[in-house]
Amino acid sequence: MTQEQKELLTYIHYTLAMNINDKSKTYEHSVEELGVATTFEIDRERHLEEVMRWAAQQIEKHFDMTIEQ
Repeated sequence: MTQEQKELLTYIHYTLAMNINDKSKTYEHSVEELGVATTFEIDRERHLEEVMRWAAQQIEKHFDMTIEQ
């Protein structure tokens, strides 16, 4: 594992922990598509789903996830 990967895992862990401990009921999310940024409000459950999706994408992007049989 590279130093960059270790730092990324630390950042992912920090982000997940911060979001677990944040008990807000609503959150603002911003999405940029075709150069246009849109901000919208979502509930806690959807926010946590999006954070988990982001974490999974980061792991898939930066680590070889090939399963050996």
